[in-house]
Amino acid sequence: MTTKEKISLPRIARTSLVDEVIATMRQMFSEEAWLPGAKLPSELELGRQLGVGRSTVREALRVLGHLGLVEARSGLGTYVVDRRMPGGQVDQPLTSASLRQLYEFRRALEVPGARLAAERRTDDQLQDIRVAWDRCQVAVANDSSDEFARLDFRFHFSIIQASGNAFYIEAYRALEASFASYVSLVLALGPLRSMLHFHDGLIEAIARQDPAAAALAVDENFLETDVRLRLLTNNAPA
Repeated sequence: MTTKEKISLPRIARTSLVDEVIATMRQMFSEEAWLPGAKLPSELELGRQLGVGRSTVREALRVLGHLGLVEARSGLGTYVVDRRMPGGQVDQPLTSASLRQLYEFRRALEVPGARLAAERRTDDQLQDIRVAWDRCQVAVANDSSDEFARLDFRFHFSIIQASGNAFYIEAYRALEASFASYVSLVLALGPLRSMLHFHDGLIEAIARQDPAAAALAVDENFLETDVRLRLLTNNAPA
């Protein structure tokens, strides 16, 4: 089948949204309807065929991109680069329940923490945040997921420290011992290079002292993490 041939996609229920779009597209990959190198239909056309909004398609493509399955090429469109879903599972004692709880806890602190950091950060604290993320990007360049997970804690902790809230700081500090183990599981669901620009918007929002944008950036990052968690924990121990 050539890349120019039109693929007929099944319409999906609106209640399924991003997860179902991802599942449907992955099924198309596995059935070889779209081979590596194939150009996908436009967001508008995908949304029309699937019966969902363009924003839902865009979010699904963003997740698939971070999972290393598709690639957006500036001015050219989105292409399939791999059809295989990266592996990843939760092993005891890292259960699916504890993994979900960790991310619930993170979200509860990181969203308001980012908002406060944007309001209160000093120039020195902003520099600490930038340096922490630069170190994370070195780990990406070295393709070291374990090192990235360890440094990712330091990055997020630097933002919590910039919030100036002593209770947030002490609560988040308690995550350090287990943070890397859990985050490494989520990182396994996609190439590490997809993390290169993951937090750029968050850092810039804090830099320009925009609390609403900082909180939104954290929320948007968690949207993708939520999808990865559902993929990761489908067959994991409860």
